[in-house]
Amino acid sequence: MAWTILSLVLSLSLTGGLMIILIFFVNLVFLKKTSCRWRYYIWIVAIARLLLPFAPEKNLITNLGAHVYSMLQSTSNTNNSVFQKTKDTDIVTVFENIPEKLEVIHKNNILVLGNAKGYLCLFWLMMALLFFIYKVTIYRSFAKFVQAGSIPVDDISRIETLSTAESKLGINKAIDLWVNPLISSPMLIGFFHPRIVLPDINLSEQAFYYTVLHELVHYKRKDMFYKWIVQVVVCIHWFNPLVYIANRSISHLCELSCDEYVVSLLNSKEQCKEYASTILNAMAHPGSYKERSSTLTLGENKKLLKERLKSIMNNKKNTTFNKALMVILTGIITFTGIFTGSYTVGASNNANSELQSQTETLLRQRKIAVNKSKDDTISASEADKMALALIDKSWMWEWVEFYVPYMSEKGAKKLIPASQSAEWAGSVDMTTGKEIKLTKKQINKARKHKPSEPLTCGDIDDHALMIMQSTGNWEYISFMLPYMTHKGIRAVVRCYNSKHGENEKNAADYF
Repeated sequence: MAWTILSLVLSLSLTGGLMIILIFFVNLVFLKKTSCRWRYYIWIVAIARLLLPFAPEKNLITNLGAHVYSMLQSTSNTNNSVFQKTKDTDIVTVFENIPEKLEVIHKNNILVLGNAKGYLCLFWLMMALLFFIYKVTIYRSFAKFVQAGSIPVDDISRIETLSTAESKLGINKAIDLWVNPLISSPMLIGFFHPRIVLPDINLSEQAFYYTVLHELVHYKRKDMFYKWIVQVVVCIHWFNPLVYIANRSISHLCELSCDEYVVSLLNSKEQCKEYASTILNAMAHPGSYKERSSTLTLGENKKLLKERLKSIMNNKKNTTFNKALMVILTGIITFTGIFTGSYTVGASNNANSELQSQTETLLRQRKIAVNKSKDDTISASEADKMALALIDKSWMWEWVEFYVPYMSEKGAKKLIPASQSAEWAGSVDMTTGKEIKLTKKQINKARKHKPSEPLTCGDIDDHALMIMQSTGNWEYISFMLPYMTHKGIRAVVRCYNSKHGENEKNAADYF
């Protein structure tokens, strides 16, 4: 199960990485033809591809996986040729000649690889959890710091200006306004109780309005949730360097698209200059605690600041051509994201079905070749399994008693609890009128009769046939089939078919 999850994550990381490269390239090529808002939200396609394991039956990764499987199949055909060359010979003889080779392959390839997969899954999960815990801890620590040093703003004029900005954006919820001189720039913080925190309340009326308008745009667009979804993706795909590139680009575009939105609400070039001046002033505040990537701030580094100011002053309206181009690009990128696929779910099952079918055939032939003989011994753990399975189905102590001397001490202790939760628990003996119960006395008495010979497959054959002759109930012997010889299986099937005219069973189906 763990390896299935990890292989799914690797598949999504591969397809998501391809989408990151594509979107990064498109954003770069069509920089002047697309809006910041479009470049910001188109990343959702890559995020969805990294998170959602759904795809059409035919997709890119399925075809890639089929190609890999075809190479593996050519290797398996080499092993399969052993069986093809024995058409006219006894397959049992063939396997008698190579048991040591099969055992070495099983131990070295399957068991060792299985352990390696387990360690890889554990390492990936531990790293993902550590990354997530780290991010949550840092955010909570920062939120507590901001809250501890913040004072609610009770200036009526400031609150009225905030309400005006909320009305302009159609926000009905009242957002709290705080001031904290220790932070480095204005920010929006909090998921369910959002609040705007300013490093300084002594701003001009116009600068204050632009500042809260910017932060309210972040709130209106739910940028906080967008950023945290990206952080979850980073934690899951911590091993993929492309995810960090996407994270940085999304954070970068978050502020540019927010500026673009604010500028679209302004009426003149002069107001745009005033807004740009507000951003410059926000950068000048000497706060002692820098904001984290999980918060939404007005200030940024110098390189981004230069780009933001340039974007504000050169703000252009989207032409019809640009809008049409963005629609077309959205369709192309979304279509590509869907059809890159995810190899480990859904569609991938068909890609390896042929190889799986051949593997099952090979294993079936292997089982026939190494069929248990009548003298093969049954271990204590195998006796435990059969006794516990039988007592769950039948209250006949004599049938269960047959196994008890061969059972392990641990298995014998499970008999009474198993009988108490069995299908027949609470049943009444029609002869005595008393409730049927298994006692320790019965078990201890049976345990004293230590057999001189070990339990064998031939003994299981005889016991299963006796039960079938008595009841004709297939459920009472179905769990014994893996420990029976072909001859024994044929006998119980023949007995079953003689008692049930319809729906006859075929012994070969249980080999």
